[in-house]
Amino acid sequence: MTDEQPESDFESQRRFEELRDQVAANRIDLDALQSRADKANHRADASEHRADDDRRRVDKLEARIDVDEAMIAELQADGVLSREHAAQMEEALRSSRRIGAAIGIVMANDKVREQAAFEILSKASQHTNRKLRLLADELVETGDVNCLSPAARLARRHAPNESEETSDDLQEG
Repeated sequence: MTDEQPESDFESQRRFEELRDQVAANRIDLDALQSRADKANHRADASEHRADDDRRRVDKLEARIDVDEAMIAELQADGVLSREHAAQMEEALRSSRRIGAAIGIVMANDKVREQAAFEILSKASQHTNRKLRLLADELVETGDVNCLSPAARLARRHAPNESEETSDDLQEG
């Protein structure tokens, strides 16, 4: 029986070392998974923050639209603004909104600031020899930034990254 005891102790020690190594390997895997989960949570928080910023921008734009429409109606009622001029102003406002929406699409897609997104649209307009409002209409209708020219795509790669901005910068834009 004494001969079996050392073998049993040896076997127990070997099994203990195997289990210890397995626990260490599992700890490494768990740490890696925790790190990935932390990064995913950070990305989700950043995305939620951007969505909140976007909602605030949309709310501001909608408030401006209401004011603009009320101002046009008031000017028209006072006789200061003709129907034709009012129609032109309303069309200009619609175009402005569409361009703003297109800028928002580029900002969201490329994670750039408003000014960089506008420059991307402007360059695409110039390189494709299309009016900015028509390009914006297409972008808003399709949501596909591939309608932008290759030169504009190059500009997108070199535009400032949103991650380089602070949330204060985004709220000012």
